[in-house]
Amino acid sequence: MLKMIECVYQNDTSRMVIVKCIGSDHFYREKVVMPTEVFWFEAPQDARLEIWKMSMTGQMLHVRADVSDYAMADEPAKESLWAS
Repeated sequence: MLKMIECVYQNDTSRMVIVKCIGSDHFYREKVVMPTEVFWFEAPQDARLEIWKMSMTGQMLHVRADVSDYAMADEPAKESLWAS
């Protein structure tokens, strides 16, 4: 069984991007992320993340990184978001 981690990517550009997450055992996730949108996802800890930008000639690879670079902090929330 794959060990999954929680990750987050925020598109801080003015253009849409395509996020591709590629891992072992045929794991694949692809999502169009609009400007200012936040994309939360789970992925195998050894997966690779590719961020593709759109250009006049098609898609261009912008970033290739380990998915762990986008992992959320393991620290628990300091305050509850639920009403008490």
